[in-house]
This record gives sequence, structure tokens and C-alpha cells, in this order.
Amino acid sequence: MATYQIRIALSCLFLMASLFADDQLESVYEDILITYSNIKSYEADFQQENFWKELDIIKQSEGKMYYNTDHFLMKYSEPAGQLLLIKKDVVTMYDAASHQALISNDIQTELRPVKLISEYWDVSKKELIESDSISFRINLVTPDSQQIEVNIKNFLITEFTIIDVDDNSVTYKFSNEKINKNLPENIFEITLPEGTNIIDNRR
Repeated sequence: MATYQIRIALSCLFLMASLFADDQLESVYEDILITYSNIKSYEADFQQENFWKELDIIKQSEGKMYYNTDHFLMKYSEPAGQLLLIKKDVVTMYDAASHQALISNDIQTELRPVKLISEYWDVSKKELIESDSISFRINLVTPDSQQIEVNIKNFLITEFTIIDVDDNSVTYKFSNEKINKNLPENIFEITLPEGTNIIDNRR
């Protein structure tokens, strides 16, 4: 009888701990949304790493990210000349190496940090891996078994990794954030080089 009561008590403690962890995760997520909702302009350095397991290839990129309410820009310094620009519902991707630009209405390519986590949060199983007073590391697992690892500091996303079922991955790291500061003048006004091959897929 005593053993049964101990098991019941342990089960209750486990359930309470699980519910507390879930509440803490939702509280962290709400604070992230509140933090980003107060951002009117954002500038940061970013690093991007793509890994293809079967080919054992790693590609590393870096540059600057800028956005405000209506615009978003990833301007690469490596590979030099590459960019991703979103102005309202128009997406322009330019690759200097191929001298080619793709224009479309596919806004799914946007990589604002808060949109990265919002896309996966509600549909995923969530686990708090590490935390302290200002930092959190969270693991998400989607219904199709993708894994997402998110590092958060002061309710800003500093690192975001997506791992698919084949163990291919892409990681984004954000640093040197400037929040609600004046962005460089005309930063979202991009002139494509003369002779660029433009593929316009807008509907």
C-alpha cells in the first residue's frame, strides 16, 4: 500500500513539474512576442550555416539584416553581393555570382527572427533545455519530426537551427542588434546592376 501511495505521489509531482515547465515556456514565448512587437526598426549582424549530411558539405554565409514595419533586407558580405529584399509583398533575391535576380510574391522566405519561431511554436512539442535569469534554450519538434533549437537572450532570438529528418540543417545566428535606432538612409532602395537577368514570377 505504501509503495502504491509513493507511486501516486511521484506521478503527481511529475505532472506538476511538467505543467510548470509548460507554463514557463508559454510565458517565455509571450515575452518574446511582446519584445518583438515593440521593435519598429532592427539591425543586426547575422551568420548562416547550411549543412547537407549526405554530401558532408557545410556552407557558411554572413552579412547584415535590417527591417522595419514594411521592409526586410538580408545583405550578404559573404557571398558578396547576394541579397534578399522584401518590400511589402514583393520579394527580390539577387545573386551577384550568376548575375541573376528572382522577383516573386513568396513572402515565406522572410527570416525575421520572431517569424522563425512563430512558424513552428503552436504545432510543435516544446522542451526547455537550459535557462537562467536572462537566457533560454528551447527545443521544438514538429509533427513531421523536424527539430528546431532556439537560443534566446533578453527575449531576443540569438540563434535558430532547423534540422530535418535527414539531419540536414540550417543555422542563423544574430548579434550586435540595434533596436529602434535610425537605419542607414535608403537602405531598402536597391538598384540591380545593369545586365542583370531578371526572372519575374509575380502573380
